[in-house]
Amino acid sequence: MAETSVPASVYELDAADCISFVSESWLDFARGNGAPELTRERVLGHPLWAFVAGDETRRVYEAIFERVRRMERPVVVPFRCDSPDRFRFMELAIQPSAAGRMECRATLVREQTRPFFSILDRAFPRSERSLPMCSFCRRILVAGAEWLEAEAAVARLDLFDSTRLPRLEYRVCDGCAALARPGGDDERLAG
Repeated sequence: MAETSVPASVYELDAADCISFVSESWLDFARGNGAPELTRERVLGHPLWAFVAGDETRRVYEAIFERVRRMERPVVVPFRCDSPDRFRFMELAIQPSAAGRMECRATLVREQTRPFFSILDRAFPRSERSLPMCSFCRRILVAGAEWLEAEAAVARLDLFDSTRLPRLEYRVCDGCAALARPGGDDERLAG
């Protein structure tokens, strides 16, 4: 696996979870991941929730943010931000500050190249069918009960040769949902 020295992507939220700052590296990351529409003008002053896919994902982040504000201590949340040609293992460090504000710093821990994986290509044609994918670990829900690594799920569902893939529906698997459960005061919500 290749180690990287990519600058952290930083954004800040006000007490109402509106985006009040984004770093240049945050903008670079958005552009590099097929979201050039995420400009400062488009995001500043808007609720973070306008840019979060999936109600379950939103609820988990809301619970994490509430915990950070209540404890007034930073936490670190591991997550994946894979692209069609890379596995990306990341951490989101959430630091509370005055008056309910927070700094969120996404750091690339490690990345690894992968063979092109069309299901993660936003430009690939999609069918009306949806496929649940965990917003945090990027596993896919198969047969309504089993969360598998994306490649294993696509193989089991025989989607490798599809010309129209299902659209991804972002959800949260049971393991990652534990990030939001009350309990333990450790600074690292999951590992």
